[in-house]
Formats: sequence, C-alpha cells, structure tokens
Amino acid sequence: MRLLYRFLKVLPLWMLKSLFRFLSIIVYFALPKRRKIAQNNIKFAIGGDYKKLAFKSYLYFADMVAINVKYLGNKDFFEKHFTIEGYENYVKAKSKGNGVIFTTAHFGNWEMLVCGFAVLKEPIYIMVRPIDTKCVDDLVESVRASCGNRILSSRLSAFEFIRLLKRGNVLGILIDQAGGDGSFKVDFFSKKAKVSESVGVFCCKLDVPVLPAYLKEHDDGTYTIVIEDAIECDKDKARMDAVQEVMDRIYKRFEEWIREEPHKYFWMHNRWK
Repeated sequence: MRLLYRFLKVLPLWMLKSLFRFLSIIVYFALPKRRKIAQNNIKFAIGGDYKKLAFKSYLYFADMVAINVKYLGNKDFFEKHFTIEGYENYVKAKSKGNGVIFTTAHFGNWEMLVCGFAVLKEPIYIMVRPIDTKCVDDLVESVRASCGNRILSSRLSAFEFIRLLKRGNVLGILIDQAGGDGSFKVDFFSKKAKVSESVGVFCCKLDVPVLPAYLKEHDDGTYTIVIEDAIECDKDKARMDAVQEVMDRIYKRFEEWIREEPHKYFWMHNRWK
C-alpha cells in the first residue's frame, strides 16, 4: 500500500485527477445503492437537478483525493498556497484557557484544512474514526501525522478528550455524521438528523469555545482557511437546552456552507437514516 502511495505521489496532478475521476465514475455507476443515497439526499436538501449535482459531487471528491495524495504533508505547498481568515477568532478563543474545539463537516477538503492550520500556525489534536483495513488505516494516519497534527481515535473514552481540553489543548472534530445512541437530534435542512451531542456537552461542561472552520478554494489554485466566530454555551439555560442550542448553531453553519457550494458536500453518506 505504501509503495502504491509513493508511486502515485510522483505522478503529475493532472494525471492523478484523471485517474481518480475515472475510478469515481466507475464507482458512481457500479454502486447504484450509494448513488441513490447521494441523489436522494441532494433532492431533499437542495433540489434542482439533483442527479447532475450528485455526479458533480463524485468528481469533486475524486479531485480532492488527487490533491491530497499529491500535496498532503508538503509544507512548501501550504506555505505558498494557503492563507487564514479569522485567525483572531482562534486567538480570542484560546485566550480563555479552557481549550478549543475546531469543528467542521465533510465539506470541501477537510484534510487540507487541518493540515494547513498545522503548517501555518500550530499542530492540533484531531479525532478520526479508524479505517477498518489496518494497512490502509496505518498509511492514512501516517499521512495525516506528517502535517504535525496528533491523531486520536474516536473510540477513545470521552474522559480522554475531556482531559485534553482541560489542559488547554485544541481538538479538531468532524461531527456531521450519525453518532451517539441516536436519541439526540438536530435540524439539518429542515429534517431531524441523529448526531452525537459530544461537542455540545464539552462546550457546556468545560466552557470550551467551538470554532466552525472550513476551507475555501479559489480559481487561481490558492486556498483560505476560514475560521468563523466562536459558538459558546449559554450558561443561563438548563444544561441540555444549552447543549441543544450549541449543536443547532453548529449545524446551521454547516448548512450555510453547503448551500453555497452543494457539490462539495459528502452526500454519499446516509445522513438522515
């Protein structure tokens, strides 16, 4: 697997994009159930020509994989092509001394997002779900770590993450897929979606600011890491009402991003199951 990765990495970007687009087209037509999930999700959330948008989404993620294979971990690339917008929001949040949670969705190039921040500013801890195939998981983890970030399994106890935050550390979490026991829900495109409430709980229990962030891509091949205003817990509300509000506000941000560029969202996941 590592040998294949090293071989792919030396190929020019245009060739990598062509290869992964070809593979994505095969997957699009070979897995009708997954294709239907993407189409139905887009039809419900966005409407319009949902079949065309689903196909465009597959191609976007093919390009994303190609770019990641080529440049993830390449510090010179990040220093040359990346800037940060809203860094003052991070500085303000961190100054509280209670740790910080970066949160994002499977929108745009989330791998480049956290890698770029590590290179331009400072490494953080990132929570990831381990891949079932060990050789693939080992490779992906080493690539992610090459940016300087520390990788944590999502299967760790919540107490481990609480300890990290209490020490003032920064934790990055993707939270837009189903999690928890299924009893906690938020409105996502006007429909209830099952989510894990962990980020809201950490926010309210530990007084940790939550910073939604995403990667903006420009036509000239440059990128901007966008760090939005912090979401904080309303201490005047009952605990679970406050947690609900935090999670609702996070998902509202996600929805705003996705409506702007819907082809950049990972619609293949059965989000409203």
